[in-house]
Amino acid sequence: MHAAGLLIGIAHVLFVSDVPPQFEPGCGHAKCAATHPWALPPGVGEPAGVDETDVLHHHLDLSIYPTAESLAGSNRMTIRSLADGLSSFTFWLSDTFSISAVRRDGVDAAFERLDSRRVRVTLEPPVGIDETFELYVEYAGIPQAEGFGSIRFHTRNSGARTVWTLSETDFAYTWWPNKGAGNLDKTTADLWFTVPDTMVVASNGLLQGVDDVSGGQKRYRWKTTYPTATYLYSFVATNFEQFGTTWNYGDVSMPLEFFIYPESNNSANRDAWLQNASMLTVFSDRFGVYPFADEKYGMAQFSWGGGMEHQTITSQGGFWESVTAHELAHQWWGDMITCAFWNDIWLNEGFATYGEAIWYENRSGSPDEAALHDHMAARRPGTFNGSVYVYDPSDLNAIFNSDMVYRKGAWVLHMLRHVVGDEAFFDILAAYREAYAFGAATTADFQLVAEQTVGQDLDWYFEPWVYGIGAPNYRYAWRQSVVAGRNFVELYVRQVQNPSWPVFTMPIDIRTTTAGVPTTHVVWNDAAAEHLLFETSGPVSALAFDPNNWILHNPTQTIAFVEGPPKIVEISPPPAGEVTGQQAATVSIVFHKAVAAQAGDFSISGGVFGDVAFEFAYDGASQKATLTAGEPLRPDVYTISVLDSVKDVAAGLALDGELLAAGLPSGDGLPGGAAVWQIVVGPPGDLSGDGYVDQTDLGILLSAYGLSAGGDLDGDGITGQSDLGILLAHYGL
Repeated sequence: MHAAGLLIGIAHVLFVSDVPPQFEPGCGHAKCAATHPWALPPGVGEPAGVDETDVLHHHLDLSIYPTAESLAGSNRMTIRSLADGLSSFTFWLSDTFSISAVRRDGVDAAFERLDSRRVRVTLEPPVGIDETFELYVEYAGIPQAEGFGSIRFHTRNSGARTVWTLSETDFAYTWWPNKGAGNLDKTTADLWFTVPDTMVVASNGLLQGVDDVSGGQKRYRWKTTYPTATYLYSFVATNFEQFGTTWNYGDVSMPLEFFIYPESNNSANRDAWLQNASMLTVFSDRFGVYPFADEKYGMAQFSWGGGMEHQTITSQGGFWESVTAHELAHQWWGDMITCAFWNDIWLNEGFATYGEAIWYENRSGSPDEAALHDHMAARRPGTFNGSVYVYDPSDLNAIFNSDMVYRKGAWVLHMLRHVVGDEAFFDILAAYREAYAFGAATTADFQLVAEQTVGQDLDWYFEPWVYGIGAPNYRYAWRQSVVAGRNFVELYVRQVQNPSWPVFTMPIDIRTTTAGVPTTHVVWNDAAAEHLLFETSGPVSALAFDPNNWILHNPTQTIAFVEGPPKIVEISPPPAGEVTGQQAATVSIVFHKAVAAQAGDFSISGGVFGDVAFEFAYDGASQKATLTAGEPLRPDVYTISVLDSVKDVAAGLALDGELLAAGLPSGDGLPGGAAVWQIVVGPPGDLSGDGYVDQTDLGILLSAYGLSAGGDLDGDGITGQSDLGILLAHYGL
C-alpha cells in the first residue's frame, strides 16, 4: 500500500502538489491519517480457532446502493474442517449490518453475535476432519468505515458517485462476511456486484460477464482462481471510462485493464498507467513472471490519497510513477506472498519500496546503478530510532510507519543485495518465491531462505537491521605504510551511534586511489572500534568510505588516527603449505609495525617429534622475526604459534594475530589474539606436495634441471645433480 502520513509516513496523494514535504509519494496509509477525518483505531487481533478451518472459496453477491449508502447481499463460503468434530465456526461481520439468514449446507443454522465484529455459528452435527461444508450468510445495512476507509461512499467534484473499499489490515468485515483477521488462509472467489447502470465495477480477477438487472441496474460478475488474502479483495464502482493494452512476455499474453474517472482521462494520465507494461517486464525479469498472468493486471482510480495493491486490480488515487511501480511490485511481494502476520509487514512494504528502486535502476532498458542509488537516497528514513519488525501490530501507525517499515525495510533488502552479491540476492528472491508463492511468510521464513541460498548464517545481519533499532554512525581515520616493499592502508573505524543501539556488523566498501586508478577493498567491521589492514597496489592519494552509500548510516566523519594493535602481514613458509625440511628450517614472520618480541613469544611443535628448538632474531628495521631450527625439520605436521604477548612499540597493544579464512593480514581488528598455523614437512624430493616421492616429482625436477629453482631440494638456488641425488635417495618413500 502507499499513502503519505503523519508520523506513519507512506505517501500517496491524489494531487502531487498536495503532498506535504515530510511525506513521500508511495504506498501506505500515512497520508490518509493526515488528510481524512476518521481516526485510526487499534488493529484487530487474530481470532481464536482460526486454524481449525480452511476457507476455500467465497461467492459474494452484493448489491450496492450509492444514494442510500447501503449494502445488501450474501456470501457463500466453502470451508474445509481441519479439526475432528468441528462444532462451530466464527465469521466476522460488523454489527452495523443485520443478518437475515445463516445456513449450513442449505439448512438454517443457529448463530450468536459475540461482539461488534464476530458471529459464531453452531455446526450441528459437527464436521469431521477434511470434510467440507458451505456456510451461507445473508445480510444488509449501512456500513461504517474503519481503518483507512474500509468502505467509502463519495461524491466527486464532477457530481459522480463513487463507492470503493480498502480493507487493510483486517477491516474487510466492515463490508462483507468473512473468516476474519489473519493472512494465512487464502481463498478463491466469485465476486458479483449489482450497481446502478450508470456505474462500472472494477474488481479482482477476470470479468465473467455483465448482466442487465431490473430497476436500471447491472450485475458485474468477477472471478479469481488465485489464492487471495482477505484484505486484498476489493471493488471500486463509479462512472468509469476504460482503456487498456496487452502485455506480452515470452509465452505470456495478458490484458492490462485500466478504470479511470472521465475527468482524469487524458493522454498524460493514460500514458502514466500504460507504463505498467514496461514495469511488468522489468519486474518479471527480476522477480519471475507476473504471478497472476492467467488473469490480468489492472488499476482502478479511487478517491483516496494513495494506492492499494488489491490483487490483480490496484486501487490508486493518482498517476505517480513511483506509486505505480510500488503497487505493481506488491503483486509479487504482498499479494503472491503475503506477510503471515502484521509484525512482518515489511515483507510487503519494504519489498515493494525496493521494487520502486529496481524499476528506476532498469527503466532505461539496461541496469543503471547510479539511478538505483539515487532512488535509495531519496528513500532514506528520516529517523533510525525504530525497528523494521513491528512488535506491536495492534498499532496501525506502527504497521505503516514510513521510516521503519517502508524505507528502512527497503534498505534492509538493498544492503543485503550488496552483502551477498547481485546473483545471490536475486537467487534468494527466486527461492523465496518458490517456497511461499500464493501463501504467507514470516521474517524468519525469509531469513531461512536467504541463509539456505547463500550457505551461511545471517543472524548477524537480520538481528540488528530487522529486529533491532538504529543504524551505524561511522567515524574513521587512515594511514598508510610500506612493509617489506608492500603498501598497506590501516583503517581505524569507530561506531558512535546511540549506546542503546546495537553495533552493526557489516562489510564496508573502501575505495582507494593509486596513480589515479580507483580500487575497491571490502573490510569487515564487527566491533565498536577496530583497526583494519589491507594491501594496496601502491601509495594511496585518496580514500573514500562506503563511496556508493550501500550502507544505511548517518553521515560519516573523519577523526584523528589512534594507534592500533600489530598485525602479521607475511609468513614464510606460508601457512597450510607442504615444504621440505630444508625449506622449513627457517620460519619468518613480518609485522606491519614495530613490535617488542622475544623467543618465548614463539613456538614450533611437531605432531610426532614435539617441540623444535630454534634460534630467535628480530630485526626492527624490517619488522621481521626469524626462527631458525638447528637442522632441517623431519617429515611431520608442525604447529607454529605467535602469542599475543607480542606488543607494538608505539602503544603497547597486544598482537591482533588471528589467522582468518581471508588470510593475511592477520587479526579481527582488536588487540589480543595469537597467530597459530600449520605447515606440513614432506619427505625430501616431494616436489608435487602429495606426500610421496614418485615419477611426478622426477618429472618436475628434470623439467627444471639446470634452468630454474623449480626442483631445488638442497637450497642452493638451482636444480642440479645434488637435487637429483636427494630425490632418487627418497624415491618411492
